[in-house]
Amino acid sequence: MDEKATKETALPFSIPRSFFTLLILMTLLMLILNLRNIKYDKHSVTGSENNWRSYPTSKIYSAMGQKMKTKTTSWTHKLVQCGYQNQSFTPKERSEGTILMKMIEWPKPPKPAVPFLKSSDPSNVRFVIVNSGKTFYVGDQLQVMLRMNDSEGHPKQYGGDYLQGRIHTPALKAGSAGTVVDNQNGFYYINFNLSWSGKVEVSVSLVHPSEGIQALERLREERPDRVYFKSSFKYGGTSEITKCNLCLPQTKPLCNFTDPRTGEPWFCYKPKKLPCTARINHSKGGYEKGLLIGEESRYFQSEVNIKRPILPSAASYVTVKPSPRIVLGKCVRGKPLVSPSGFYYKDQWKSTTCNIRRFDTPAKITDCLHRKIVYLFGDSTLRQWFEYLTDFVPGLKIFDLGNPKNIGPHLAVDLENHIMLEFRPHGPPIRFNTVSSQDLHYISNELDEIKGGKNTVIAITIWSHFSTFPVEVYIRRLQNIRRSILQLLGRSPNTMVIMKTANVQALPQDVSLYNSDWYAYQLDLVLRKMFTGINVAFVDAWEMTLAHYLPHELHPQSVIIKNEIDVFLSYVCPSEK
Repeated sequence: MDEKATKETALPFSIPRSFFTLLILMTLLMLILNLRNIKYDKHSVTGSENNWRSYPTSKIYSAMGQKMKTKTTSWTHKLVQCGYQNQSFTPKERSEGTILMKMIEWPKPPKPAVPFLKSSDPSNVRFVIVNSGKTFYVGDQLQVMLRMNDSEGHPKQYGGDYLQGRIHTPALKAGSAGTVVDNQNGFYYINFNLSWSGKVEVSVSLVHPSEGIQALERLREERPDRVYFKSSFKYGGTSEITKCNLCLPQTKPLCNFTDPRTGEPWFCYKPKKLPCTARINHSKGGYEKGLLIGEESRYFQSEVNIKRPILPSAASYVTVKPSPRIVLGKCVRGKPLVSPSGFYYKDQWKSTTCNIRRFDTPAKITDCLHRKIVYLFGDSTLRQWFEYLTDFVPGLKIFDLGNPKNIGPHLAVDLENHIMLEFRPHGPPIRFNTVSSQDLHYISNELDEIKGGKNTVIAITIWSHFSTFPVEVYIRRLQNIRRSILQLLGRSPNTMVIMKTANVQALPQDVSLYNSDWYAYQLDLVLRKMFTGINVAFVDAWEMTLAHYLPHELHPQSVIIKNEIDVFLSYVCPSEK
């Protein structure tokens, strides 16, 4: 394969202006896309036989800066059991994984089984604003305190509950997320930055009781198969469907679809009649039921203890007086995320560290993306960016690749302004309906094929589809992605890479067992830590969804997506003011 057949040849503006028909240009684009698929066939597997939050606690976070004792069983042990190659981990990666696993350890109840009546009950809890009588000014800290009680009204003596808090002023469409501190003795503090003046209200909710968290941890470790996948195999007039997953019990012969470049394993049960090379697609198979045991189901009741509000014991608001506003500089990559990273005011997200521009017209977005290639790699929450941009900017025309709208890959071009926008879903595990197996590319491999440069912009998000798997799997995936990002920035330092974090979502009982905010929160802690000190930018979708007044949704509504795009483009085209 010709070495020149790289992604950079996909530049729409690299085509000479002497081409005078759109038909020829579109044909050339399709040829380039086909070349890319041919290039990947060469590497494809044929089927051989900080303290962003004070959760968990500041004491646990402080261990990040200390030398820690490693466990006798390495964090890679579980990965090796699932098909990862032990020799592929460098000593630095092994050490990092140990530190990350220690960082996200969650406080556990003192006993493995806690009677439901002794579990946390938000209806029996009240929060109080500390020093509510003082005069508050913009820039001050506001602190809320609460003592967790059980269903009988008795104070609890241990922590581990997962809380969320925000302050807001509905009339101003203003809001900001809080930082939770678990004292591990039943007491919790939630800290807020007061970023606007007026009447500021406090809202606190219990997402999961500590006893429910214990059940979620058990499921993550013992039942990573609770979401399963399938693939179709077809050759001639014969077709078969078999079950697939990361860690498949070897009760039957397996097809090994491990990626040879990243070492990321993936397996399907071998069809009875067809070879492994006959695989044509990948899809979500379904969700296992009957996962909870004993009293665990009582910890997951939507009207009792999942995302339930905790009421105030007295006034739930303070009045904040104005103070001089700090002038912020332009948004630059390479800085770690702080908390709070920003706040809403009049439905516009304002960063606490840099000046967010408002891309309110198609012309502003077009001007920013002029002569740029934009790659969006990730899940459906990043596909929302593709959909927003192509809906809002008339000049961005979707080039139909024949793929389902809610799956992809997708491509859009603006010929006049030499813009190319591409969305591609990340490799498995991914819970899509049906996607061609040829379209499932690992983000790391995609990054390795990009030349980069000042006109190349890359946005990445990866989290939701890893919530049912042990965190070790996510750590390894991020290590591979980060390695490719560092290599890309090494050969092309001007390339803009932006990481979008996870976001909160609605949690009916069934969703909680597969995609809980707590699962996403733990993954998000890992991502933030692993990319600290790397020359990338962040879009803090977590706080942007938590701070907003709209209901939590896996796929946030357009006003939130618009603000995410504003932050994204503020790094691509920063304001000089």
